[in-house]
Amino acid sequence: FSLLIPFGNIAYRINIMSAFFGALTCGIFYLAVKDLNNKSNIEKNTDFIFFIAALSLAFSKTLWSVSTVAEMYTINTFFIILLIYLLINTKYLLHIIFLFGLSMGNRIDIVLISPGILYYVLINKYKIFTVKSLVHILIIFTVGFSIYFYLPVRSKTSPHLNWNKPDNFQTLLETITRKTHGKTLDLISSRYKISDVFGSEMNIYLKRTFRLFSVFGIPVIILGLFGLYKKNIKFLNTTLIIYLLSGPIFIAIAKMPPNPHALAIMEPHYLISDLILALWFGTGLFFLSQKFKKYSIIVLIIPVLIFLSNFSKQNMRFNFNAYDFARNVFRSLPKNSIIISREDVQVFSEWYLQFVEKRRDDITVIAKGLSRSTWYQESLKKYKNTNVVSLNNPEGFTQFFHLNKGRSIYYTTDVEDYEMLGQNNYFTYPYWLVFNVRKEKINYIKPFDFEEIYILRNPLKVSSYYDIFNQKIIAQYADSLFRAGLFFLNKYEINHAINYFEKAITIKDDIPSLYFNLGWIYFQRNNLEKTEYYYKESIKYYKKMYNDGLDYKSFPEIIDSIVNDWATVHNNLGTVYEKQNKINEAISEYSIAVEIKPNYADAHYNMAVAYWHLKDWRKVIQELETTLRINPNHADAPKYLYIAKRNLGL
Repeated sequence: FSLLIPFGNIAYRINIMSAFFGALTCGIFYLAVKDLNNKSNIEKNTDFIFFIAALSLAFSKTLWSVSTVAEMYTINTFFIILLIYLLINTKYLLHIIFLFGLSMGNRIDIVLISPGILYYVLINKYKIFTVKSLVHILIIFTVGFSIYFYLPVRSKTSPHLNWNKPDNFQTLLETITRKTHGKTLDLISSRYKISDVFGSEMNIYLKRTFRLFSVFGIPVIILGLFGLYKKNIKFLNTTLIIYLLSGPIFIAIAKMPPNPHALAIMEPHYLISDLILALWFGTGLFFLSQKFKKYSIIVLIIPVLIFLSNFSKQNMRFNFNAYDFARNVFRSLPKNSIIISREDVQVFSEWYLQFVEKRRDDITVIAKGLSRSTWYQESLKKYKNTNVVSLNNPEGFTQFFHLNKGRSIYYTTDVEDYEMLGQNNYFTYPYWLVFNVRKEKINYIKPFDFEEIYILRNPLKVSSYYDIFNQKIIAQYADSLFRAGLFFLNKYEINHAINYFEKAITIKDDIPSLYFNLGWIYFQRNNLEKTEYYYKESIKYYKKMYNDGLDYKSFPEIIDSIVNDWATVHNNLGTVYEKQNKINEAISEYSIAVEIKPNYADAHYNMAVAYWHLKDWRKVIQELETTLRINPNHADAPKYLYIAKRNLGL
């Protein structure tokens, strides 16, 4: 497609490819639902109904979204609906076998439809279990599947991104079976049992199903199921098998938590079940049109409703966020430097600028997640003269730092710097979107402003975007400002810190630690009114973060981290009230802190101090004893416990 289309840049042309196969999916779907319901044209003037069904599929949220990005998903939907269409016309069995093998070269998960296809073939009594038939099937399948044999041939030419270097049988097999990638998701999934997340995931899946074809979708789908039951129970069973495998059973096997990032990854995998739902939906529309022929035109409202509900979220016209982010990263870097990034969108956007548009050939873009891969290390050494080792621990980074002496090393804020750099081994300095890693300390860093050098064609506000990937790109601007604020805070350049924290809030206004740091700054300045405001905002967003963490089935260590920070803000707000002599309000905040985190010794101690103001010696003793149970080495609690008991006459 990059060669066939004579206009637009390469990214635009590849996006056109996704749109093209999305349109082909809808076109073949039209033929499939027509042949399924009115193959012999017994019923006249029904093409309009099948067109409405295809249009509803075209405007459905997920198919629309994957039709506007450079991904393989619409090629997959094209193959799936083509296989189903050929299955309806069962004389094309060998075509199905060939295309099934070929389609696996695009996405392996198309295997989820194979049990349904096999059932349909067997139930129609095709004689495929003779030796001759099995040999023919194997040969035809292998011819289609042989598209994978292109990988070793291409690998031998040593391309820049020679993924897993599949130039031998072992690495080719690892590539086909995804053994070498997707490990992060596998690690996440492995920490959950099916019972932990299945209910939540299914709840989300069913809600999206109810919204798939507007409010009319589910009733029409039910009618379609009934219609297929009456008309073609064999095909109904086939679609049920495919639906169950690609929907509920796939969700159970995936074991992904219901957080926004995992849901965004899972969403395109629901396309197989969406196609089955669309077939049932189209059959239901046909059933309705036969019952109410005079009013068939009314069904036009369905794709209109779907279009209107999805347009604002799916319209990516003039969205330059990923492209501009990569350009802005490059603008932040001096000549001959190294930039380390982690997230897919960020890394691939930077690669696109460098490999496709030939920008900034002097720098080296390193994908942190690939840094331990031998093939990637070899590629960077050959093409970029850069020595790479695993960057997943401080020891590896130290080796990497020494291997690349003389080059400036930077990272974007999607990189977990604490994991890569460790504690106090290096100094990091903010430079707009990137951070420079040094061994030596720099006494002065000039404060910066994005507007000085950056291209910002879209709103820098996370809430302006619906999808997680745009949100994460924009959030990196906020994160960079936040980290810059912390940097200047640690250097006691407080006004610069305030400036960066406040700018970060204008981009992403739900980061509780931003408000906490501003509250702490104003507490040091004895501006208790502003301190109270920022602490309350921090509490509001920590509470939201905690509830989201529970809803998302986050790991216990993540929940514990949120609890610790949340309780700390309540404790600090209590000290603000105490300083204002609002003792009851202070006690209330300390009580909330220990309710959130029962083993919070400092909050119990502060509550004892607050009760001291009220001369409630029993409560003072109770809280001090609790403090010492939690922290027997507390410096002041024993002394004041002795005094409190003496005051009570004990």
